[in-house]
Amino acid sequence: MSRNKKKLRDRSQEEQVVKKHVVLPDVEVKKIKEPRPICSICGEPIESIIEAITEADNSYSHFDCVIKTLNEKYHVQEPDKLSYIGHGNFAIFTPDEEGKFTIKERINYESNESYASMIKFVEEHKE
Repeated sequence: MSRNKKKLRDRSQEEQVVKKHVVLPDVEVKKIKEPRPICSICGEPIESIIEAITEADNSYSHFDCVIKTLNEKYHVQEPDKLSYIGHGNFAIFTPDEEGKFTIKERINYESNESYASMIKFVEEHKE
Protein backbone atom coordinates (compact mmCIF):
# COMPACT_ATOMS: atom_id res chain seq x y z
CA MET A 1 0.00 0.00 0.00
CA SER A 2 1.36 3.42 -0.89
CA ARG A 3 2.00 6.09 1.75
CA ASN A 4 -0.73 8.35 0.35
CA LYS A 5 -3.36 5.60 0.54
CA LYS A 6 -2.25 4.75 4.09
CA LYS A 7 -2.47 8.45 5.07
CA LEU A 8 -5.97 8.68 3.59
CA ARG A 9 -7.05 5.53 5.44
CA ASP A 10 -5.57 6.82 8.72
CA ARG A 11 -7.24 10.22 8.21
CA SER A 12 -10.57 8.48 7.52
CA GLN A 13 -10.27 6.54 10.78
CA GLU A 14 -9.44 9.77 12.64
CA GLU A 15 -12.51 11.48 11.15
CA GLN A 16 -14.71 8.62 12.37
CA VAL A 17 -13.29 8.99 15.88
CA VAL A 18 -13.79 12.76 15.80
CA LYS A 19 -17.45 12.36 14.83
CA LYS A 20 -18.11 10.52 18.10
CA HIS A 21 -18.45 12.94 20.98
CA VAL A 22 -19.27 12.88 24.64
CA VAL A 23 -21.81 15.24 26.15
CA LEU A 24 -20.63 16.62 29.47
CA PRO A 25 -22.87 18.27 32.04
CA ASP A 26 -22.92 22.05 32.16
CA VAL A 27 -20.35 23.43 34.57
CA GLU A 28 -20.54 26.92 36.02
CA VAL A 29 -17.27 28.73 35.46
CA LYS A 30 -16.62 31.58 37.83
CA LYS A 31 -15.69 34.89 36.27
CA ILE A 32 -12.82 36.92 37.61
CA LYS A 33 -13.62 40.53 38.35
CA GLU A 34 -10.23 41.93 37.41
CA PRO A 35 -8.81 43.81 40.42
CA ARG A 36 -7.01 47.04 39.51
CA PRO A 37 -4.51 47.74 42.29
CA ILE A 38 -2.14 50.70 42.06
CA CYS A 39 1.51 49.99 41.27
CA SER A 40 3.63 50.76 44.34
CA ILE A 41 6.52 51.82 42.09
CA CYS A 42 4.97 54.11 39.44
CA GLY A 43 1.58 54.90 41.02
CA GLU A 44 -0.41 53.88 37.90
CA PRO A 45 -3.22 51.25 37.92
CA ILE A 46 -2.28 47.69 37.10
CA GLU A 47 -4.58 46.78 34.21
CA SER A 48 -3.90 43.04 34.27
CA ILE A 49 -3.27 41.41 37.64
CA ILE A 50 -1.54 38.51 35.89
CA GLU A 51 1.30 40.94 35.05
CA ALA A 52 1.75 42.10 38.65
CA ILE A 53 4.46 41.18 41.13
CA THR A 54 3.78 41.17 44.87
CA GLU A 55 6.06 43.40 46.92
CA ALA A 56 7.38 42.58 50.41
CA ASP A 57 4.68 44.79 51.97
CA ASN A 58 1.97 42.87 50.01
CA SER A 59 1.38 45.78 47.64
CA TYR A 60 1.59 45.15 43.89
CA SER A 61 3.84 46.46 41.12
CA HIS A 62 3.88 46.23 37.35
CA PHE A 63 6.21 43.51 36.12
CA ASP A 64 7.97 46.07 33.87
CA CYS A 65 8.44 48.47 36.79
CA VAL A 66 10.09 45.69 38.81
CA ILE A 67 12.42 44.87 35.89
CA LYS A 68 13.40 48.54 35.56
CA THR A 69 13.98 48.87 39.31
CA LEU A 70 16.10 45.71 39.48
CA ASN A 71 18.18 46.74 36.44
CA GLU A 72 18.96 50.03 38.21
CA LYS A 73 19.51 48.50 41.65
CA TYR A 74 21.90 45.81 40.41
CA HIS A 75 23.53 48.03 37.77
CA VAL A 76 22.91 45.46 35.02
CA GLN A 77 24.90 46.44 31.95
CA GLU A 78 25.59 44.80 28.59
CA PRO A 79 26.36 42.04 27.92
CA ASP A 80 24.56 40.87 31.10
CA LYS A 81 20.77 40.43 31.05
CA LEU A 82 18.14 40.45 33.78
CA SER A 83 15.34 37.94 33.36
CA TYR A 84 12.41 36.47 35.27
CA ILE A 85 13.04 32.79 36.05
CA GLY A 86 9.74 31.90 37.72
CA HIS A 87 8.06 31.76 41.13
CA GLY A 88 8.89 35.38 41.92
CA ASN A 89 12.59 34.98 41.16
CA PHE A 90 14.82 36.90 38.77
CA ALA A 91 18.38 36.28 37.69
CA ILE A 92 21.21 38.19 36.10
CA PHE A 93 22.68 36.19 33.23
CA THR A 94 26.08 36.67 31.67
CA PRO A 95 27.24 35.21 28.34
CA ASP A 96 30.36 33.09 27.99
CA GLU A 97 32.75 33.12 25.03
CA GLU A 98 30.37 30.91 23.02
CA GLY A 99 27.38 33.20 23.69
CA LYS A 100 25.70 30.79 26.13
CA PHE A 101 24.20 32.48 29.17
CA THR A 102 24.84 31.35 32.73
CA ILE A 103 23.36 32.67 35.94
CA LYS A 104 25.61 35.27 37.49
CA GLU A 105 23.26 36.18 40.37
CA ARG A 106 19.83 35.02 41.59
CA ILE A 107 17.37 37.54 42.98
CA ASN A 108 14.56 36.24 45.21
CA TYR A 109 11.99 38.99 44.81
CA GLU A 110 8.59 37.56 45.62
CA SER A 111 8.38 35.25 48.65
CA ASN A 112 6.24 32.11 48.68
CA GLU A 113 3.94 33.83 51.15
CA SER A 114 3.47 36.89 48.91
CA TYR A 115 2.88 34.65 45.90
CA ALA A 116 0.22 32.75 47.88
CA SER A 117 -1.26 36.10 48.91
CA MET A 118 -1.57 37.08 45.22
CA ILE A 119 -3.41 33.87 44.40
CA LYS A 120 -5.76 34.42 47.35
CA PHE A 121 -6.34 38.02 46.21
CA VAL A 122 -7.34 36.84 42.72
CA GLU A 123 -9.55 34.03 44.10
CA GLU A 124 -11.40 36.54 46.29
CA HIS A 125 -12.32 38.51 43.15
CA LYS A 126 -14.11 35.62 41.45
CA GLU A 127 -17.87 35.98 41.09
